[in-house]
Amino acid sequence: MDGFFLVDKPKGMTSFDVVYRIKKQFGLKKCGHSGTLDPNTTGLLIVACDKATKLLKLLQAKDKIYDATICFGYDSNTLDFDGTITKDIVMNFDEAALDLALEEIQKRKTQLPPMVSAIKVNGHKLYEYERKQVSVLLAERPIELYSIKKLSSLRLVNQHLEVDLRIHCSKGFYVRSFAKDLGIILQGCAILKELRRIASGSHLLEHATSLTCLQEANLKNIQEIFPNFGTLEVDDYIAKLVRNGVTLDERQTTTTEPFFVTNHQKSIAIYEPIEKNRYKPILIYTEGE
Repeated sequence: MDGFFLVDKPKGMTSFDVVYRIKKQFGLKKCGHSGTLDPNTTGLLIVACDKATKLLKLLQAKDKIYDATICFGYDSNTLDFDGTITKDIVMNFDEAALDLALEEIQKRKTQLPPMVSAIKVNGHKLYEYERKQVSVLLAERPIELYSIKKLSSLRLVNQHLEVDLRIHCSKGFYVRSFAKDLGIILQGCAILKELRRIASGSHLLEHATSLTCLQEANLKNIQEIFPNFGTLEVDDYIAKLVRNGVTLDERQTTTTEPFFVTNHQKSIAIYEPIEKNRYKPILIYTEGE
C-alpha cells in the first residue's frame, strides 16, 4: 500500500476525517494528505499511504486550480458563509468593473492570510487566536496568481451579485482572502460561497474517486504520481551505500530535481537535492520490495 489515492472529497468532512477513514478501511500504518481542504470545500485531495507519506512535501509545493463562487456585499469572520455574517450591503457594478478588478488583483504578489488559517504565528495557529478573539499582527505572504477565468457572468441572488471563477494559483494561496480583496477593490466586500479543487500540480479531479467507492485498485503507485522524476542507475556497490542512506553528489549525477535510484532497473530509493550537487534520500525501499 505504498502509494496514493486521488479522492474527490465530499462536503461536510475535514481532510483529517478522510485520511482517518482511509487509514481504517485499508489497515494502514501511516496516512496523510497533500493539502488541507475546509469541511465545506470539495474536490481533489491526494492521500498518501504508508511509505508514500514521506513524499507528501513534494506534492504540497505544487500549484493548485480551484473553481470558486464569490458572493459580493457580505463579510464574515471566516470570509465565507460558514462563519458569522458581519456585514450585509448592496453592491452595484457591471462586468466591465469586475474585469478591471480581476486584472488588478492578478498583478498582486502578496496576500494577507485569513485568521481562520493554520499558519503559525509565535508558535500558535491563527485559528486558535481567532477562537480566543485575540488580536495578532499579520504579515503579507508571497503568492502567485497565474490566471483567473470567469466561468459565469455576474448574476443576482438574494439581492447580491455572484460570479463563478476558475483560479490557478501557487501553494499558500487563500481563495477566501482573494474574495475579500476582490470585494475591497470593487469598493465593498465579498466572501467565498463555494469552493472546489479541480487540480493539484498535474493531477486532475477527473481522475479522482469518491470516498464511498474507494478500493485498493484505485491506489496509484509512486511512479504514477511522479512520472517526470529522472532515474539514476547505480552499480551494486553504490546500491548498498544507497540502502544505508548515503549522500550522493556530482560523481553520480547533477540535477536540481528529485529522482529515482535504481539497481538492475529496480527502484531502491528516491533522492532529492539538498544543495548544489548534493542529494539525500527521501525514501529508501527495503530489499525485496
